[in-house]
Amino acid sequence: MAELIEEIEAICYSGTKLNLDYFINQVIEPDKQEEIYDYFMSADTDNITQALDECNIEDVSEEELRLMRIKFLSELAN
Repeated sequence: MAELIEEIEAICYSGTKLNLDYFINQVIEPDKQEEIYDYFMSADTDNITQALDECNIEDVSEEELRLMRIKFLSELAN
């Protein structure tokens, strides 16, 4: 899964918009999605290590943060 997310991130960073809502909605609860999205809206960087340290979201995983970062970048940055 980590390799797949890396490839999806590379596609997203190249400027391609991606819609992963169908998958994200299956694996991350809507409330948690909103909290993570809000974190990225107010964060100075999209660095995952920093996000893991700084966000105060209970039981958030690196995978969840990475998936939501892809969603965030696809919707707002691309």
